[in-house]
Amino acid sequence: MSDAILYSGNAFSVADGKGRFVLPLEMRKLVVQASAGANKLCLSIHLDNGCATGFGLSHKQFLFDEVEELERLAREAGRDFNGDLERENRLGMIEDVNFDDGGRFFLHPDIKDEAGITDAVFFYGVGRYFQIWKPERLVESSDRPALIRNKVKRWIEARAAGATK
Repeated sequence: MSDAILYSGNAFSVADGKGRFVLPLEMRKLVVQASAGANKLCLSIHLDNGCATGFGLSHKQFLFDEVEELERLAREAGRDFNGDLERENRLGMIEDVNFDDGGRFFLHPDIKDEAGITDAVFFYGVGRYFQIWKPERLVESSDRPALIRNKVKRWIEARAAGATK
């Protein structure tokens, strides 16, 4: 059995008055575990989905090791492989941020802009990392499961009606 940290579940967060979001408790516990006990969150952009991603430090090492393995396999098969470019794509966009014991953190402005995030996010655990979505963008993403899209749509509607923040 693998000792990988696996994220699942989902939650919403609305930015506080300082612009901080709150990492959900269960995800926060796993990030701390994956970051050797530190309150250190790695944030990046998902190149295909248009959302941000989050994970602990151990996943950053996994990404590096994965490129090393791809490089080795390409070399053995006599295929071209640009390991430097692959490391740039996987590691070059990662921003390490601290979060307090309550899970509050600032989402890097570049990542917010790329993901279209303003004042609310939807955390979505999908395995070795979790996705951080602008709720409206997730609803528009037909590739996401209908159950999740409908949940987020109901939250957006309730928020617009003043039933939630």
